[in-house]
Amino acid sequence: MADTSTQPLGVLEGFKGFLLWVGGSLAGITALLYTCGYLVTRAHLSMLGLHGLVEHGSDYFLQEGAKFFLSAGYDVLRTLLPLAAVVGAVALVAVAAVRALRGTRVSERFAQLRRRVGGQSWWRYAVFAVLFAALLLHADHYLDAFERPLGVTNLLYADPLGAAPAKPGTATELEAWILSGDEASLASQFEDLLVGAIAAAVLAVLAWRVAAPWRSRNWLVAPFVVAVAMYLVTLPMAYGVLQRPVRYALVTFAGDGGPGAGPLFLLARTGDAFVVWDAAAHRVVWVPAGGVKRAEIRGVADLFRTTKGDREEGAK
Repeated sequence: MADTSTQPLGVLEGFKGFLLWVGGSLAGITALLYTCGYLVTRAHLSMLGLHGLVEHGSDYFLQEGAKFFLSAGYDVLRTLLPLAAVVGAVALVAVAAVRALRGTRVSERFAQLRRRVGGQSWWRYAVFAVLFAALLLHADHYLDAFERPLGVTNLLYADPLGAAPAKPGTATELEAWILSGDEASLASQFEDLLVGAIAAAVLAVLAWRVAAPWRSRNWLVAPFVVAVAMYLVTLPMAYGVLQRPVRYALVTFAGDGGPGAGPLFLLARTGDAFVVWDAAAHRVVWVPAGGVKRAEIRGVADLFRTTKGDREEGAK
């Protein structure tokens, strides 16, 4: 008869291991969301010229990180699902063709060629050389593309009349898109960077598989891993510049703390002050909460494109 005295202990140990796994997973996910949210917020505030002037808490970073992953995931699905459908159809046709040719002379010759090539190593060197060349070409295009959004800074204080003309493929082009509200071009630019990061990851996986028999595999694949790490770190920052909305709440104050006619954009709310952007005076203002009798939110608007109606709302 089997001894069942240790079964409760085994169940408890399994449950304990499951709880530790869940706790570790949640901690890792939280850390990832926090890190991405911080990078998104840091790049967004630097783009506006507000870094160091506006502070946010950990909850805000978690929320921004979740938004980043949802937006990136949606773009990935929208981009890759049609491609996956095409690849799946081609794979089905290929499988059907292989089954139809099974047992024929063509199938036997293909099997002989596979055995002959599989027993040699020259093809691995050739494939790895092609993958490395593809990585160099990829980096030649995407290193500049990923760096470009980080060159967009201090847009709130920019003088539209004295701004440099927008040049295609430069940070000035991105600045022009942001100032004009060209969301389609900004979204297309971010999707291109996302595809670039995915392509780099695919190259890294293929290089890892091809170099599997080699002792120096870790060193050979290191350039691929470094490139992927750089793109993944930079991608949330690019999102903060290209995709993070520049629409903020329009606020009016009643009391002795009002900074001006406005329109006034509420950037943040601290424990003892409101941080607002005075679009008319072109300045950031801290409004002490003690001097404000009432604060009202009248809607949201673009920081760079305030309309006549927005100005009238801010002046009330």
